[in-house]
Order: sequence, then structure tokens, then C-alpha cells
Amino acid sequence: MKYKLKTIYPLSALTLAMALSSGQSFAAEAQVNSDNDQTETKTAQQTEEKVARKDTLFETIQITAQKREASIQSTPISVTAISGDVLDQMGITNMDDFQFFAPGITITNDSMAIINIRGVGTTAFGVATDPSSTIYIDGIYQPRPTTGYQDMFDVERLELLRGPQGVLFGRNSVGGALNIISKAPTDDAEGTVGLTLGSYNKQTLTGTFSGGLTDNSRGRVTLLKNTRDGIYKDMLTGEEYQDEDTFAGRGTLAIDLSDKLEIVLRGDYNNDGGTGYISQRGGYTQDYVDAGAAIPKDDYDIALNYKPKTDVEVWGLSSTLTWTGDDYTIKSISSYRESDFDQTTDADATEFTVFNINFFEASESFTQEFQLSNTTPDGLDWITGLFYLKEDGSGGIDLLFDGLAIEITEENVTEAYAAFGQMTYDVNPKLRATFGLRYSYESKNYGYITNVNGGLDDTGTPDDSWSAWTPRFALDYDLADDIMIYASATSGFKSGGFQIGDGTSFEQEDLWSYETGIKSTLLENRLRANVGLFLYDYTNLQVVEYDDDSGISTTTNAGKATIQGIEGEFVARVSDNFDVNLVVTYTNSEFDYFPQGEGVDFAGNELPNTPNLTYSLGAQYTTEIANVGYLVFRGDYAWRDGVYFKSNNEEKFQSDSYSLLNLRVSLMTFDDQWEVSLYGTNMLDERYATYITAGRNLDGSLTDSGNTSNTYGEPRQYGVKVRYNF
Repeated sequence: MKYKLKTIYPLSALTLAMALSSGQSFAAEAQVNSDNDQTETKTAQQTEEKVARKDTLFETIQITAQKREASIQSTPISVTAISGDVLDQMGITNMDDFQFFAPGITITNDSMAIINIRGVGTTAFGVATDPSSTIYIDGIYQPRPTTGYQDMFDVERLELLRGPQGVLFGRNSVGGALNIISKAPTDDAEGTVGLTLGSYNKQTLTGTFSGGLTDNSRGRVTLLKNTRDGIYKDMLTGEEYQDEDTFAGRGTLAIDLSDKLEIVLRGDYNNDGGTGYISQRGGYTQDYVDAGAAIPKDDYDIALNYKPKTDVEVWGLSSTLTWTGDDYTIKSISSYRESDFDQTTDADATEFTVFNINFFEASESFTQEFQLSNTTPDGLDWITGLFYLKEDGSGGIDLLFDGLAIEITEENVTEAYAAFGQMTYDVNPKLRATFGLRYSYESKNYGYITNVNGGLDDTGTPDDSWSAWTPRFALDYDLADDIMIYASATSGFKSGGFQIGDGTSFEQEDLWSYETGIKSTLLENRLRANVGLFLYDYTNLQVVEYDDDSGISTTTNAGKATIQGIEGEFVARVSDNFDVNLVVTYTNSEFDYFPQGEGVDFAGNELPNTPNLTYSLGAQYTTEIANVGYLVFRGDYAWRDGVYFKSNNEEKFQSDSYSLLNLRVSLMTFDDQWEVSLYGTNMLDERYATYITAGRNLDGSLTDSGNTSNTYGEPRQYGVKVRYNF
């Protein structure tokens, strides 16, 4: 929710940094009177910096959700944008933090980015499966959900696009897209160094330098190193689990090849180590008690015999070449990415050898997109383009349970082609009509080998292809200068794929979204209120369940589902120094038709991982300390309903509702050089489940007693952050 704060109102004292970097600072004006003495000049600068800070509090963030820059308040789609400064002020450092303060998004906490937007998401893993809600970094599609869960640092803004984005955003964006835009190089030299110290010996060091290299080139380099001790402690060995160990970096080079031609080169690297998220048993059956199992006495006690680990390495290169003419703009976006993911889990969460899993995956992908758009639209905005992706993936899974050793290896080659276009016509000065269309074609060539107890059990090399036309129709109308209403009908598509380990195919899924909403700025720019209603007609949706007998995820096509809801985002300036923001989402989801055989149908059940009600409330108060700087107090409260983690809606797989409270106080000097923040997260120390699956008996069989294996969110933590800008 506070996201909206900066989304709509860059309101913290950090807005001074934004104002300075965007050229909105009035400091330059103070320099005009250079004949004044230094004291008067400094006073004038500080006064005008404060004015600039207040004047930019309510500026509307610019976004690129429709492939060209526009105000978020004039963009007729459901989108939330949060600036990097506000992300920092809220203490949001990864996508898991972000989900609690944005409407309609849920992210499962198990070391990979399993994103669910408005009830649409996929929890499958395997190189022949794809996410239904996608991640983009600087406009580059991230094909593997196992590598999307990265720390967010040196970010310009984050855009959450809700609903199908099939026309303009790459592939498979049925539920929506999360677009992370990094900060661009600057002409003037600048830099930042930051240090965070926190609970569990957390240490985070960041550094950024940006500036001009020549008259026509600019560069930016940013690095991050983060470590933290484990939260869980093994009662038998003393080892700690769910620790953090991350190194990441990004480099950007922008070159003006001519007055009309620019190339931007980017490289990024991310390495995550540690043990990943830990599962705990929801209870112990009598067989474990009789065997003398070490039963935890504390929430963060555990006993394992199979040491967990999660190793993720991702790197990529990209180039964006843009030619801007008098009438047309041509853009070429090329990227190459590699990733490796290796995760080991003690799934039974005991010191006995009952159920152990090792999942590994490697990917190499190349994408190319061409865009052609008009530069100076006169009543008609249009963009058209071509998209291509090739991904070579390999991986597998090793399982040890119930006396069986199962080893699966797999390979897959995906090729995707698309052509798209969208145009917006000004029917009259107040009414605009938009039509977009995309044609997508995808093919997959899959191969797998399954061994059981060292012997060949199954092998195969299936292949298949899928295609779809996905249109978009929209109208938006200005009721007044600062009030816009809109309505749209949009189609989304995601290709089919193959089950890991047996090659059984599943079909593509299709979705029609019907949406209407209003975006408004009221009370002399002291209130922003955006409300949207949506209805989804979801057919052949790909539903992922973990097979309780084999422990392997399986994907099936449910016949049909309906999802509907309402979202509201509000930001208000209560006084010159006090702002509040509120986000509320209500979602109703159910399967209309999902037969299971033998007379069983999941019709009427809620879709997994889709809370009915979520809301978040944030407040920020800014005051001044004479001759020092700004003191900013911020609090954020988030609440969400419990969810079912399985389509059968069994009560044992349902989480409880919970709330989170984060607090932060920051001191920032007037010259914006120093910032010191004290923070606390999950101040109520809520114990909340982020994933629940079936538990097992000591012999490896499924338990019927309701016991489960649970993954939980992070406990209460405190810390201090110091940042120096130069």
C-alpha cells in the first residue's frame, strides 16, 4: 500500500533525491544570485530544496506499461507503479516484501518466484512448464520462475500490471506482469554507498556509481552483498537454516551514436546461496514419537538428516537500440540469459530418512523484439512489433522416499514467435478507443528419462505446438480534467507443455478479462482514488498439484473457472506533513468445472493461493530538525485472508489469516548526503504459513491424521541502515 504513496505521491523526504536527479530541484535558481554571500546562498538553496520537495510530493509517476512513457493516472489499465525511492523508504528489498503492499498479488515463499496475480499463477517446476504471471527486468522476459526471485536494488521503479498482457508484453502473461526497471546512467557523476545491519547478524552492503564517460556516453555500476545467519536451528547438530548469502551486480552503458540513435547495453549477475526456505511438520504421528523423534519445543527448532541448500546463479546480457525520427521510432531489444538452479530439501522435516528431494534446472535463452511506433501521434497512437524466443533447458529431480530412489532427467527446447500491434484513436477530445492484437505460436521438443532404483522405468521424446490470437478492446473517457473512466475486454493465452518425468502433455490455457475502472485526482490534488472491477472467464486453466504418492508436481487442465473482484488504491494528504495510503482487494474465485473421476468434481472450490480479502494501510509523517534535516516516521500494516494451497480445498491445506506491521524512522540531511534509518519488520511477530503440503508417516506413506509439512514467513526482525550519497 505505501507503494501507492510514492506511486502517486513521492512523499517521503527521499523525494528530494528524485527532485535533484530529475532536474526539478530549485537549487540551480539559488545559484543565480552568486553575488550573495555563501550563507544567504546556502539558506536560499535549502529553502528552495524544501519547496521542491513539497512541490513534487504529488507528482504522478511515469510508466511504460504500454511500451511508451505515460502518466499512470492517464493509462487505462490496472497498474501499480512504485518508485525506487519509495521501495527503499518502505524497506522493500525483494518481491516477497512487495506482495503485502500491492493489490492482487501473492508470491509463494519457497525460494523461487511463484507469482499469483488475481488468482492466476502456476506453481509447477520443470523445463517444459512456464509461469502464468511473468517477470520482466528492464523489459527482458525472465523465462524461469526458479530464477526470478532476486533482490531488488538500484531500482528506478517497479510496475505491476494486473490482467492479461498478451498484446504488448512478451509471452504467457495470462495473469499479469511484474516489470522491474533499473536506474539509468546519469550525465553527472553521482554515487551511493549503503550499509544495513540487522537481526540474525544480517549485513547488507550496496554501492552504486554513475556518470558521464565521454561527451556522448554514460555508465552505471551497482553491486550488492548480503549475508544473514539462519533463522532455524537444528536441535541435534546446532546447524542453522534459512540463512542468506547473495552477491549481485549490474552494469549499464548508454551511448548516443547520433542525435537520433542510442544504444543501451546491460549486464547483470546474481548468485544466491544458503539453505533456502525450511519446511516444518505440522505435527508428529505416533510412529515418530515411538521412534524417539526430536520434537521441536520452539517455533524455530528443527531436526533434519538431509541438509537443505538452494544455489541459484543467473546472468544476462542485453542491448536496446533506439532510433527516434521525426515521425517514427524503431527499437530493437536483444537479450541472452543463463541460469542454474539447484535445490535440496528434507521434505519430511525430521532426522529420519523418509522423503528427500533434489531439484535442479539449467536454462539458456535468447530473445529478440523489434518495435515500430509513431513518434508524434496526432489523434492516433500506434505500435507494432515482432517477438522471438528460444530457450534450451535441462534439469531433473531426484527423490528418495518409501524405499524408492527415483531419478528423472529432462531436456526441452522451446521456440516462440509472435507478431503484435496496438493503436489508440482519439474519437474526440475526451474519448479514446484502443484495439490491440497479438498472434503467438510456440513449439516444445521434450525428452526425459526416468529411473527407479537404478533401473530404466520410462523414456520418451514428445513434441507439440500451440498458437492463439489474443485481442484487446478498450475505451477510456475523461469525465473531467482529473477523472478518467475506462472499460476493456482482453484475451490471454499460455502454451501447453509436458509433465516432468512421463512426458504426458497438457493443453494451453485461455482467459478473457472484462474490466472497468476509474482513476481520479480530487480535492485540489490532495486525494488520489483509483478503483477497478474485473471478471475473468478462465478456460482449460493449468492446475498444478503435488502428487502425494510420488512427490512430483503434475499439471492438469481444469475445465473452467470464474474469478471476479474489486481493487481500490487511495492516497490522501491529510496535512502538509502527513500522508496516508490504503489498498483494498476483494477476490472471489471458484472452479466451475473440474472433474476428478469417480463422481468427484472440484466445482465450487476456491482456486489455490487466492485470498478473498487483502488490505494494507500506510501512514507517513515528516518533520524538520533545525539545521539538520528531515525526520520521517512511517508505519505500514497489511492483512490478508487465509488461502487454500490445494484445489481440493481440504481444511488441513488452508492457512490462517494474518497481519503484518512494519515500522521505520529515518533521518535525512537537508543536502541529501546522509540518511540513517531504524526499522522493524513483522513487529507483531506473526507466525504465518506461506505453503502447506501433505506430511508423511515414518514409513513414507501418507498420513491421514491431518499432519502437514509447512513453510512459514519470516519472524520479527530489527535493523539499522546508513546511506551516503555523493
